Amino acid sequence: MREQLAITTDNVSQSGFEVEFAGASDVGRVRKVNQDSYFIGPLQKQSVMAIVADGMGGHENGEVASRMAVEGIIEHFQEDSAHTPVAIAEAVKTTNSDIYNFATKSTGSNGMGTTLTLLYMQDQVGLIGHVGDSRAYLVREGKIQQITNDHSWVADRVRQGVLTEFEAKNHHWRNVITNALGTTKEVRLDLSHVNLQQGDRILMCSDGISTLFSDEELENTINTSTPEEAVKFLMAEADERGSPDNTTTLIIHILNTVSRPKSYKLPEDNTVAHSIKINDSMQGIRKIEEVYPTVGFMANIRKQAWYPFRFWLLGCLSLFLILLMIINR
Repeated sequence: MREQLAITTDNVSQSGFEVEFAGASDVGRVRKVNQDSYFIGPLQKQSVMAIVADGMGGHENGEVASRMAVEGIIEHFQEDSAHTPVAIAEAVKTTNSDIYNFATKSTGSNGMGTTLTLLYMQDQVGLIGHVGDSRAYLVREGKIQQITNDHSWVADRVRQGVLTEFEAKNHHWRNVITNALGTTKEVRLDLSHVNLQQGDRILMCSDGISTLFSDEELENTINTSTPEEAVKFLMAEADERGSPDNTTTLIIHILNTVSRPKSYKLPEDNTVAHSIKINDSMQGIRKIEEVYPTVGFMANIRKQAWYPFRFWLLGCLSLFLILLMIINR
């Protein structure tokens, strides 16, 4: 590293839920501006948030977009996180609109946008919101698994069977992403969850890291180091390998979880990311509500067949009571 690397580290314990984490970001050896932004730390309501955003666009637009993404998500969660999956979708909707509007009104900001990978951890649940080709990995019982899908041209071809993983990693279009925050009025949000377990380790990184290391290298580093040690090593090693892009690494170690009821119901299958279009309409938000339905007394009431006619029924009941009072005079 040309300068001393600043690393964010902490241990957070909240009523039985405990994590330790570390994070860092660096401009790399080639780029002049660091267009990556990140956040990792506790939020209100006994939760921890981690965010990685990798900006794109000429001049300093990428830096602005990624910073707007991180700040926008955090600001939204400071105001509302009662139904967390919906809060994630609404935060993405608002932030996408803010970046898009900023870009359209600012001279020379066409193409401005950013990836976004966020992890909201609370008790026994980790909710993942994902846009673009930054990544989240889960290391459980020593084995690493990528838990986000890249939104990129080469990743689409790998899923279609057109390219191999090796071909994709070396393809000249490997940096072309197909979905980003702020580039259009509509963004595709992948929403998924992981049932957190004691001992889990989660890596979140920009593609400046994921393109330089194999899964085996990441797995070995995370398994044999504390989060701070692993972050220091990966960032330093990326620098040694030439770091042609900005590099950002976050590592979270789940020390303890506690099972508590949530205001929403999780899908039974946590291996599938629900890909939902988010735009100016409420359709995407309603889809999230269907996938992660609210639980509780009022939620059950809303499911009743008569609920859509509640005002009509209430009016009829009021009229009946008025007539009954007149008759009994």
